Amino acid sequence: MKTTLFYFILLFSFSFSFAQSKPTFTVVGNATNKESVLKTKRLDISKIKVENISNKPIYLVWETVSNTFPKEWDCSMCQHGACQIGIPKGSSFNKLNADQQGFIAIHVIPENKKGNGIVKFKIYDKANPEYAKILTFEVEVL
Repeated sequence: MKTTLFYFILLFSFSFSFAQSKPTFTVVGNATNKESVLKTKRLDISKIKVENISNKPIYLVWETVSNTFPKEWDCSMCQHGACQIGIPKGSSFNKLNADQQGFIAIHVIPENKKGNGIVKFKIYDKANPEYAKILTFEVEVL
């Protein structure tokens, strides 16, 4: 009897924890954008979309994981609901309703400086932080 009760509790705990980590959003298309631009031009926008796949509103949060863009480049980024100068450490989206899409986007003005850079963002639902995706922007300036 004790063994049966133990397995029942173990199964219930596993089921509960599995249900908690069910994804509430998905990346639309690729999670990595690779861009090339001439040093005399600008990368007006590179965008990665995400979609709420749950049946209720969610609030997505993002953090900059890494940023190797040359310091000479003039960069900015936008998220669903706001834009910032530079690449901040993190922020959050406006509410995404069920079936609604949001995005993270970058903009680069190379200031006549060749180079390569990668910026990575970790994105997750505020109510479900154990499920996260990494969005990557790779930029080459020729």
